[in-house]
Amino acid sequence: MSWKKLLADKSLQPKTISADEADSVMQKAVSSIKAAKLLVDKKLEEPAFKEAYDSMILSSRALIFSLGFKPRSVGAHSITIRFCELYFSEEMSGLIGKFKKLKQKRNYLIYGAGLIISKTETRNAIKSAEQFLKAAESEIHKIRKQEKLL
Repeated sequence: MSWKKLLADKSLQPKTISADEADSVMQKAVSSIKAAKLLVDKKLEEPAFKEAYDSMILSSRALIFSLGFKPRSVGAHSITIRFCELYFSEEMSGLIGKFKKLKQKRNYLIYGAGLIISKTETRNAIKSAEQFLKAAESEIHKIRKQEKLL
């Protein structure tokens, strides 16, 4: 199934965004990883975990923007993760699964009570965010190369 299915159900909407704007979003993703590393070193696992998740959502959005779309406002995080699930190959399914779990835990941290995030779990989230960011950057680079050919 293709990510273009999200166009048909209006989960993704056309949006012209410059390469500079997409790069700015990607830079925020990089900053979120840096912040996560600083926070985990200060024994602030919960905010570090949230920053790792933010990095993944931001790098995903930069990829969507690079394709000329944006997620619908209602349910934007779920739509963004669904896009990644459909866009990336099967070899990325493990990382996308981690992305989904990070979203669930991040939501619980914000809206629930009683969840504790360990330092190991936070470090694993940061590692996943770094891997995901590299994959998104690689895809954005491919998209830009194709645009230059047209």
